Amino acid sequence: ENPGDGEDGVRWILVQEFSNFTSQILYENGKHLGYDVSSNDFFFERLKGGTTSWAQSIPMVCSNKPKDDLESECKRNKISPDGIHWCVETLGPRFTASIACLLGCVYNGRPPETSPEGLASLRQCELDCNEEFMSLKRVDEHLIGNERTLFASTKAMT
Repeated sequence: ENPGDGEDGVRWILVQEFSNFTSQILYENGKHLGYDVSSNDFFFERLKGGTTSWAQSIPMVCSNKPKDDLESECKRNKISPDGIHWCVETLGPRFTASIACLLGCVYNGRPPETSPEGLASLRQCELDCNEEFMSLKRVDEHLIGNERTLFASTKAMT
């Protein structure tokens, strides 16, 4: 549906809590590495002697606590390859599922109602999506392997 004159076409804004998700991952990795996670100081532990022009966050890129914080002693994890970008192979599925879920809040069935009850239902759906996919909790089994695919046919294309 095209927006009317003077309208921008935006009807709903939903929030994906990606920062909450990544903070939980870095917190758990920091705890695994042996940092004191009672404060946020461990987030700022940086590698020394690296080849990048920025000092990489140890909890973001290392799977071990490197000796003397040296990059050469850091065994890389699957969270971030460089301390700036996220590993799509490991974080991508939840990111994508979250976006699909949030889109479903608006587009599955009919559009949300603008009544207070309809808006509350939309916000509850947004919260449910973030709790399901933008957290470290295990994804509900009923959402996994239900034979849905991105393909129109299950036959191989030749």
